[in-house]
Amino acid sequence: MPNFVKLIAMSSALAVVAVPAMAEARPAKRVVKVCRKSSGTAGLIAGGAGGALVGHAALGGPVGLVAGAVGGAFAGRAIDRTITAKKRCRYVEVRR
Repeated sequence: MPNFVKLIAMSSALAVVAVPAMAEARPAKRVVKVCRKSSGTAGLIAGGAGGALVGHAALGGPVGLVAGAVGGAFAGRAIDRTITAKKRCRYVEVRR
């Protein structure tokens, strides 16, 4: 029985000593994904101009022009943000 008590005491002492050593072993740097949001301005302008031309040709008059411009602007912005989505994120190492 005394050997059993010594074994438990030694194992608990080793556990207390080993915990701080494992905490210090973590890396000093970590990798973080950093993304920026695209405004989609180029697609907004191009889509608005193209939509205005198509809307004027399809519906005619100022209503077709305005409806085409608004629809084209929304579509152009969405397409621009979708196409450039992969180019907006990068991985950066930061210190803890």
